[in-house]
Amino acid sequence: MEPLTRPDDSRKWSGCFTDIGHGMFGGWAIEFVRRSRWIGVLEQLESLPWKSPHSVQVLVHDEEDECFGLWMIHDGRLVEIPLPRTRRAFWPSPFTGEVDPDSPGILIRTDGPGGWPDGD
Repeated sequence: MEPLTRPDDSRKWSGCFTDIGHGMFGGWAIEFVRRSRWIGVLEQLESLPWKSPHSVQVLVHDEEDECFGLWMIHDGRLVEIPLPRTRRAFWPSPFTGEVDPDSPGILIRTDGPGGWPDGD
């Protein structure tokens, strides 16, 4: 993680990770204001030489998400692990009418007061 704790203009994303692993488990955190600021961070994390890739857990909470999403490395890729009572919502762009392939959508709790947006 050390290279990701320093600024680097060659990365697609900006910012630096901070060590928050002062307890039993190691941990790192970074905050992004908008999705456009963290495009590429998952790909960079999955490319690191992890000692135990099966134990890597990434929690992502975008500003529109209702809860954290869990991502883990499977077959060399960080993939989102489906969480009970959550669903990812994707909306088409008002400009193109298509869903942006780089958009992670937003993570919505299906058991919350609003339920799933389209009434499911």
